[in-house]
Amino acid sequence: MPNHSKRIDRATHALTAYEHHAFPRTPSLLHRDAFYAQALLAALVCDLEHYAAHHGINFGDALGTGRATNASEVAEEAPYKVGDQVRLTRQNDRCGTVIGWQTTSADTETCFLVAVPGLPYAYAEPAAHLTPSPEFPPAETILGTARHVDQAEQLYTTITARLAQAPEPTRHALEQDRRRLLTALSTWSGITETRLHDELAPRSRTRRHQPSDARAAAADFPDDINHNLQVAGHPDRPPPPPHHRPAPHRLTR
Repeated sequence: MPNHSKRIDRATHALTAYEHHAFPRTPSLLHRDAFYAQALLAALVCDLEHYAAHHGINFGDALGTGRATNASEVAEEAPYKVGDQVRLTRQNDRCGTVIGWQTTSADTETCFLVAVPGLPYAYAEPAAHLTPSPEFPPAETILGTARHVDQAEQLYTTITARLAQAPEPTRHALEQDRRRLLTALSTWSGITETRLHDELAPRSRTRRHQPSDARAAAADFPDDINHNLQVAGHPDRPPPPPHHRPAPHRLTR
């Protein structure tokens, strides 16, 4: 990561210059004592805040912007991005979608948060224990073909919620589609169909790990499902408005 190395070099140069100015006749301990390095960094931050106050600069805003920029740079250089589908090699080879990452300290590696269909929590795994997942098996339904896991989850949940109001014989066809979606989700994720059925049943999502980006999947089915059940054809729909990453997968017909 050349950009990462340049940033570290610039920071090292600045901290070394600060140390030499603060302790001009003392041997450097910057690279030999972690506690000393942390204290020196804290002293530099303190002096920077004094500098900001003296010159009328909003130090809190500057600090917040710096941290946000760092988070963005880390995300750009990460081996996995939000929305990537991965296999968890030490979690029974289950498959899921990256919804974020976390780093507890500078000395620990980044763990990626992975949401697996049918589980109300997310796994936190380092990149060493992740590999790209196989492609999601397409599931054909009377409403279109779900080619991605977010489409399948959204469509399964929608069909389940509206199944009781669907007219016959469409209701039977939807029940078959629901089973087909459940099988595809189970085959891909490694979660049993029974557990998926229980977890994807309509309920309040407050206890789910649901990331904000996952809500974009709802754009795949913008129309009232009852309208589609009453007509033989499937009129083309205008494209939904763009969403932030990960981009929603479009349902193909």
